[in-house]
Amino acid sequence: MKKVVAFALIAAICAGALLYFYLGNLESKKEVKIEYDKVVVAAMPITAFTPITSDMVTFQQVPRGYAHPLAARSVEEVVGYVTENDIINGEQIFPTKLKQFGETDSGLSYVVPEGMRAVTVAVDEVSGVAGFLQRGDYVDVISYTTTTYVPAKAPVVPDGEEPTAAQLPQTLSTTLVAAQDVRIAAVGKSFSSTASAEDEAVVGYNSVTLLLTPEDAMRVVQGAKSGSIVLILRASGDHAENTQEPVINDMLLIQAQ
Repeated sequence: MKKVVAFALIAAICAGALLYFYLGNLESKKEVKIEYDKVVVAAMPITAFTPITSDMVTFQQVPRGYAHPLAARSVEEVVGYVTENDIINGEQIFPTKLKQFGETDSGLSYVVPEGMRAVTVAVDEVSGVAGFLQRGDYVDVISYTTTTYVPAKAPVVPDGEEPTAAQLPQTLSTTLVAAQDVRIAAVGKSFSSTASAEDEAVVGYNSVTLLLTPEDAMRVVQGAKSGSIVLILRASGDHAENTQEPVINDMLLIQAQ
């Protein structure tokens, strides 16, 4: 009898141990290990057309499979780029929706250097160097303007008397440099740096877009509206200052004598 009781006790202990290990295995199987992806998100609200800096973004862990496939995974993919739209705090940032300075694919406004302006001027075969201008070339903008003025030393005309020729307003034609060492941003409607026969936007262009300082932009616009302008192509690598004084039509007559 004692043997039967001992056997039953041992069997009960084994059954309990097996049940314990079985329940332990069930518990361990319920534990699921979650894997995460690290994505770049906005650390603050970012308004549209704002250059992104490192303090504007941070990393966020997202369960694998829940991160957008186009979301940035590194800070280098977004810092220095410009937003197209508003980005809310915590939003995942997509590099495909960002613009980069200096890239023609981003648009002309991203090619214009800080503090400069893009100005488009009309040209023809003569003023546009016969179609040989290319994006990246440097030119001088020459303005030919005719103005009317009263000579400073002209005597005052007494009342009732007819003015003499010296007392009449004088017409003066002047050729001067409106802007110098100016880089061409675009030729016609194309960002292409070469004029191929297949590029209709470049061949036969009738406009050129220049990168100018605000002051030079006003001078060029004034020269184009009040007279005419001609683009003078510089040699590659030539950025020397042009010290040529304005040329007045009377000077040509004096030199001819």
